[in-house]
Amino acid sequence: MTDYSAYRSHVGITNPEMVKAVQDNYSAFNKIAASFVNHPNTFGVCLLPEAEKSLVDRYGPGPGLASIPFSAPAEDQEKPLRERQDKRRKRNRITFRMDDELWSKALELKDAAGVFTMQELFEIILKQAIRDWEADENDGD
Repeated sequence: MTDYSAYRSHVGITNPEMVKAVQDNYSAFNKIAASFVNHPNTFGVCLLPEAEKSLVDRYGPGPGLASIPFSAPAEDQEKPLRERQDKRRKRNRITFRMDDELWSKALELKDAAGVFTMQELFEIILKQAIRDWEADENDGD
């Protein structure tokens, strides 16, 4: 798939400069035609291999051309991102929303419980709920 904006960015030219370079060999090429080749997913149009070659001859090779493969030098290639290890003690996250009335009650409860964060408050509530649930499970046996 072509990506002429990637090519222009790589070689440092603007769209009008690209249009002018192609117009030197293909006089009918204009900014309307350039718009078509700049949106290949919409229009399915790309430059002829000869037109791409004329760009490479003038500005050098780059990514995004259909007929001319490009391989960046080793120092230009991006290094693969290494996966970061999560160093948090608490790795799991929970997010939810609540209405204003429940939120104001939660704030009051947080202050009354003497904790500083909602995370602390909900950990206390969840631990108590788990203890109650486990007690109910054991009473049923």
